[in-house]
Amino acid sequence: MGKKETTNQGFSIVEVMLAVFMFAIIAVTGITTILHSYSVNRLGEEETFATLYAGEGMEAVRSIKNQGWSNLSAGTLKLRRSNGFWEFNGPGSDTDPSGRFTRSMLVSTVNRDVNGNIVSSGGTTDPDTKKVTAEVNWNFSDVRARSITLSNYVTNFRKAIATEKGGVLVYGDGGTTLDTISYKILDASGTWGAVQLAADIDGTTNRVLRAVRLYASPTRNEKIMISRHYNGATQYIYAQVHNGTGWGNVNLLAFWNSTSFLDVRNFDGTYLANGDFMAVYSNNSTTPRYRVWNGTSWSGQLDTRVVGGIPTYIVARRRPGTTEAMVAVFDQTSDTNTEYFNLGTNNTYELADWILHAQHSGAAPANNRELVDFAWSPNASTKGALVYSNAGTDTRMNIKIWTANGTGGGSWTGTVDAPAQSRLVAVSVEGRIGGDEFIACATDTGEDIRCYESNFTPAWTTPTNYIIETTTDTGNQRSFQVSYEATSGERAIVVYSDRTAVPKLKQYNPSTNTWDPDSSQVSLNTLGGALKTVRMTPQGDDDDIMVLMGDANLDFYSIVWDGTNNSVYSLPSGKAFSAHGLNGSNTADLWYDFEWDRF
Repeated sequence: MGKKETTNQGFSIVEVMLAVFMFAIIAVTGITTILHSYSVNRLGEEETFATLYAGEGMEAVRSIKNQGWSNLSAGTLKLRRSNGFWEFNGPGSDTDPSGRFTRSMLVSTVNRDVNGNIVSSGGTTDPDTKKVTAEVNWNFSDVRARSITLSNYVTNFRKAIATEKGGVLVYGDGGTTLDTISYKILDASGTWGAVQLAADIDGTTNRVLRAVRLYASPTRNEKIMISRHYNGATQYIYAQVHNGTGWGNVNLLAFWNSTSFLDVRNFDGTYLANGDFMAVYSNNSTTPRYRVWNGTSWSGQLDTRVVGGIPTYIVARRRPGTTEAMVAVFDQTSDTNTEYFNLGTNNTYELADWILHAQHSGAAPANNRELVDFAWSPNASTKGALVYSNAGTDTRMNIKIWTANGTGGGSWTGTVDAPAQSRLVAVSVEGRIGGDEFIACATDTGEDIRCYESNFTPAWTTPTNYIIETTTDTGNQRSFQVSYEATSGERAIVVYSDRTAVPKLKQYNPSTNTWDPDSSQVSLNTLGGALKTVRMTPQGDDDDIMVLMGDANLDFYSIVWDGTNNSVYSLPSGKAFSAHGLNGSNTADLWYDFEWDRF
């Protein structure tokens, strides 16, 4: 047999190199796939974060817009949170905590064509629409920049949905000799009508108007005026009705012979939820009286409960949505009393409808000052606040909270004193919609105006810049008025005298518990004399507030606060600064009033 040959089974160099090359290709491909997958995942995560960061910016701008439309000034702006609220922090951009993502918010104006369509050029600027763009930029790598952009339109929805309302202005313009009552109509376009005369109260000419209040029905085209008059020996209280076209149904509520307590307001009234109007007034006895207007006729005189003395100030406030009402009385013996009215189910007005509470106070610094006020909370209809004085040397506003029980009664909390100031001259309280709180202000003999906030407990807090003025007008009259915006509650305003002919205005921001500093106060138009008295009426369906001002020359003026843009109107003419009567009765009297249309 021949010898068998053997073969070498090892790999050749070529084969080895080929295997290494194939492994390298597979390894690089795998690593590239892994790295690409990681990059895609990382980019997705960063884009998600950037989108959320931009979305947060859009929501922040909506919050800023809701705090006040005027906050949306055009430009590229940065955001920050302050005291739990968003605000713009000047031009530029902000960054996230990591420092990698930069966000800028662009607010720009919007133009519309004649058909109301938004256009990129031409057209007319829409003052109630803005375009908001959030842009977030970051570097994915040193050579790869990325960005996310979100855009939307925001509108001044409160102004858009608000129904423009007019109203009625009433005032005395006969000085100390004539008893005529003038009135003007403010139409829905914001234009004052011609001066007209209300009904003649008695056929004489010498029962001079000293005080007046106006009330509007929410259920029919109707307003009621209550007025107090004086002829040099006798005082009279009248009521009359405006039916949408003219005045009539004059009713003499009370009269008495007296030459004292001429500068007080010993009457008030309120519409109940059943549509009836209840006028509560003094007839110079210790029993406040009332009459009811049912839309057709006046009732006879009816009694409430006996209070401590003859009323000098009466405050009547219906509990929202009910036929219940709180009546607070400050009297000539410096007592403060309250009694609660509940019509019940029988719809018959009688003494049993009234519950007299324990006396709140038997002393005050003076008996002819406005040292009592009561307001219901528009945020919680069972809660109301009473502010008053309870000592002859009182330097502190006192507050109690009433909680209605829903069955015609309720209970009071204990009394809590505000911080001390000089002896009290006048007090005022208002409730805020959107918050469980009240703002209360007082003038004092030190010529200060100070404003504090209380919750439902009650417990006072002292806002920043709570001393509104240190040299307000002297005298017993209330030289200020405070009011919240009625639909948003985002701002309160106070208009006040600094003993000059230029009324001042400050804003209160409840979210930060801050009043404007003196450097930010607004000077209104110059009056004919030093500002003496102020009266304000919020619109109710809007954040507008009518401001009336009487001066030392017995002139009075009006201007309307634009609660949407947080400024006073310059147009239309009826909402801008306007002069009215030039011959009032007395600098301490409130011989003028305004009421918005409610129906």
